[in-house]
Amino acid sequence: MQDEWTEKYRPKSLAEVIGNDHAVRSIRRWADSWARGTPRLKALVLRGEPGTGKTSASLALANDMGWDFIEMNASDHRNAASIKKVAGAGAVTQTFTPDGDFLSSVEGKRKLVIIDEADNLFGNEDRGGAKAIVDTIRDSGQPIVLIVNDYRELTRKASAIKTLAERVVFKRLDPKSIVSVLESIASKEQVRVDSDVLTKIAENCGGDMRAAVNDLQMMVEGKVEIGLTDSDAMGKRNQLKELNDSLRAMFGAKTLKSARDATLDIDRSPDELEKWIEEGIPLEFRHAGDMEEAFEALARADIYLGWTRRSQNYGLWAYAKDMMTGGVALSRKHGPRPDVQEYRFPSHIMMLSRAKGPRAARDSISRKLEGHLHMSRRAINASVLPLLTSITRNDSELLVNLGAKCGLDEDDIGFLVGADPDSKQVLEIVSKIKAELGEDHDDEPTGRRSSKSKDGKRSLKDF
Repeated sequence: MQDEWTEKYRPKSLAEVIGNDHAVRSIRRWADSWARGTPRLKALVLRGEPGTGKTSASLALANDMGWDFIEMNASDHRNAASIKKVAGAGAVTQTFTPDGDFLSSVEGKRKLVIIDEADNLFGNEDRGGAKAIVDTIRDSGQPIVLIVNDYRELTRKASAIKTLAERVVFKRLDPKSIVSVLESIASKEQVRVDSDVLTKIAENCGGDMRAAVNDLQMMVEGKVEIGLTDSDAMGKRNQLKELNDSLRAMFGAKTLKSARDATLDIDRSPDELEKWIEEGIPLEFRHAGDMEEAFEALARADIYLGWTRRSQNYGLWAYAKDMMTGGVALSRKHGPRPDVQEYRFPSHIMMLSRAKGPRAARDSISRKLEGHLHMSRRAINASVLPLLTSITRNDSELLVNLGAKCGLDEDDIGFLVGADPDSKQVLEIVSKIKAELGEDHDDEPTGRRSSKSKDGKRSLKDF
């Protein structure tokens, strides 16, 4: 069996990381600060979509700097004990390599602690995992990299990370950059691949380099030449289409086994799959009695999912999946079955997704304003924020002063001005806020700034 090309051709140096030059420069600057001793920001948060090079850049950084590294996946080690055992032990000032060689920080040798999927700490499951990550950063004498897809989710669980870690954003890769990498891999593997095939792979992967390399390896395996006709079997990388096909097979199954097997390859958690099936039942069932029985089976599946979350016994997932697939499919007693062409994205997930960002930003701002305005968060949300957003969008000076006084971050500013937190407009405002605070702001706790305003500048009191 061939080695996985994603590992075989993983960048060995930051110079080989493509498509995110600004992120690479920021990583280098942060790494260089360790050469002068332990910097103020001992952690780095790499934020971005899957397959954009975050993990590869972390490993390449360790290689460039001559650092050893320890890597852990936070989604698999959610409790405090696991994180302290793995990451905490690796973050001590003096450390050893896996071979037993002593690494002296005095001589400039370091061990990089990489915590992947650090945002996957949900609900009560983490059992202190988020706090353990914060404590590890504070106590660390070694550089730490946190890799996340959802920065807001990470900081919601551990807001202190905003002041303890520098943030670097990785953007989706453009098809042209991906094609150049695929061409290089094909050349090294001595396989002739039509340029149109490479373009098709690059366009279908949605900016995910890992997915593109996997697609190329799948097509090339056992061949020495790939033409455009060979790419027909690949199809479009469209998980929604695969999900629709699986759901269609599941709803039409005649046995428990066939219904369960139809969803085996779906890359969805049981909780998310349940929401898709819930949305599909009204489309698939026309008879009221059948629909009632299908929802009853889904409700029983939900009970098992609840037990799983409470007990952490993931063996119960099997019972939940049997009920939500076979139980629902076998509820059909009356025909004919309607022709469902496409299943809808779960409205429950859609509403939560749309509301999550603005709601979190709104709550963050009201929390920082309540001490200054002597009002409750509810009152601020209801009466102050609608006016404040209108005013600050037309008065950047007030916004800068407000940000400095209350400790507003990129997400807060983005909400107020109606722009992406990573946009040029927001970053310029944040830069002005930092200039307003001066050199001494690092030691002041967030939201506890002096209430004195500078001459001639509008302040929160004026508002």
